[in-house]
Amino acid sequence: MTRLMRHWLVILVAGLLVQACGFHLRGMAIPPELASMKVVGDSKSDFYRLVTTRLKAAGVELTDKEGIPVLTLGNVSSSQKVASVNILGQDTEYVQGFTSQFTIAVPGKPSQVFPIAFNRSFLNKSDEALASSREQEQLRREMEEQAADQVIRQLSQVSF
Repeated sequence: MTRLMRHWLVILVAGLLVQACGFHLRGMAIPPELASMKVVGDSKSDFYRLVTTRLKAAGVELTDKEGIPVLTLGNVSSSQKVASVNILGQDTEYVQGFTSQFTIAVPGKPSQVFPIAFNRSFLNKSDEALASSREQEQLRREMEEQAADQVIRQLSQVSF
């Protein structure tokens, strides 16, 4: 047997063994119970729009029917705290926080609540105030996107 054929045979056998043991990659497949749902929350917020866009991309039908699962997006809050100061007592680093939660309520089953929390640090560039404010805004947007991704990931893993 040539070396190349042995190499492919080892890869094939390894792939079959991994599949045989039940290993599955984490995907974004939403369970069939959640194929159609209602989303409740602040429809004007960026977080709401990100979550609904990702749900539609995952194949979920968003409707206002009765008797279907309801995804409730909780209040989004942001915080900013001083993380460090320099020798002159000026703020040099901040920690920006993002918190929210979501609840999935399926008729006939208990509601499940999932918290979401992220923290990111950034440097205070007092001589570059505009750049610093843009960095804060970009961090906020990135945390909202990560939170929307987390909602979809957790919905794909939820069990009833």
